[in-house]
Amino acid sequence: MSFLSRLYESLETAYGTPALALAAAAVVLFIVQLCYWMRCYARIPSYRVDGGQERDTQRPPVSVIVVVQDDFTYLEETLPLILGQQYPEFEVVVVDLASAEEFSDALQALQEQHPHLSATRIEQDTRFPIGRKLALNVGIKAARYERLLITTTAARPTSDRWLALMARGFERGDVVLGYCGMERKPGIVNRLIRCSRVMTSVRALSSAIRGVPYRGSIHNLGFTKTLYFGVKGFNYLNLNSGEDDLFLQTIATPDNTAVILNPKATVRQWQWGGASWWHDLRKFESYTYKYYPLQVKNAVQWELGSRLLFLATVLTALCLLPPEFKLGALALWLLRLGIVEFESWRIRRRLGEGGLGWCWIVYDLWAPLCEIRLWLSRTLRPSKGLWR
Repeated sequence: MSFLSRLYESLETAYGTPALALAAAAVVLFIVQLCYWMRCYARIPSYRVDGGQERDTQRPPVSVIVVVQDDFTYLEETLPLILGQQYPEFEVVVVDLASAEEFSDALQALQEQHPHLSATRIEQDTRFPIGRKLALNVGIKAARYERLLITTTAARPTSDRWLALMARGFERGDVVLGYCGMERKPGIVNRLIRCSRVMTSVRALSSAIRGVPYRGSIHNLGFTKTLYFGVKGFNYLNLNSGEDDLFLQTIATPDNTAVILNPKATVRQWQWGGASWWHDLRKFESYTYKYYPLQVKNAVQWELGSRLLFLATVLTALCLLPPEFKLGALALWLLRLGIVEFESWRIRRRLGEGGLGWCWIVYDLWAPLCEIRLWLSRTLRPSKGLWR
């Protein structure tokens, strides 16, 4: 202790208390970032849903449920991919939400060709508009099988093994979380959007692996009918979101949740616009964040906050401190960047997200500012159509 005391006094005399405090803050924030990337997020590449145990050879029947409304493209391109899944026993329940007669006829014709396709039609009432939760509830009641997979018309499977791999999760538990990436398109905007989707998913999936499930993807989510009716269906019925997070938090536990991480078990969501479209979508989806448990909110805020503060301390050190401190701060920043790039590469490879290497560096710098803008926009200008 006396040696450390003398060392501190000599450093304080040479550089002053503010310089030492700034250096200490940079080191602490660097360590916080390492804890996230090398301890929390690093579990994703090595995670196995079966934990190395022998798999059950029986493959349970599964019902796939999707809500459709006048989407001919979905009937022609995506629904055949789901109907053609390589799995011994499954059904696809399509909830037709008041589509036009021509669409319903096309769906009926497709149903005649595929015995494992069933369609349920809901008539819309202008006085009492039907949202996605009620439509899904109709599909869940119509499903023949206990195990359910939920997807949407905005996403499509990446392989014919999607259903088989997701169904493996039911061997582990009654809630199955899968990954949904964004479609691949040329341009920097698409890469940044894909990076953002990866990072949002990494937080949720790594938390579920650690035993704190709080969010899934409505495009790739599984649970059992028993769990669903055990909590009397979806909660927050007057909120036009929350099926994949607020509802999940009522049914998911550390012991009943399985995470499926395989590029062939993913689905990809269509990108319908650019940066503004992505901002509006994230703003709408993140509105439920304020209802999250404090533990989850703290974890997200600490990661983003420590990343932004670490960059700020490094920039301050480069501007104000002596040369040796500048070199140390720059070395810490480069070391963190290398670790983040390596760990994110391992994660992206597990999720099947290629071609994001150099763009991840740009995203890493841009993301905290984007999250601040998102929070301000969500607070000052709430999205329309949130409440029914």
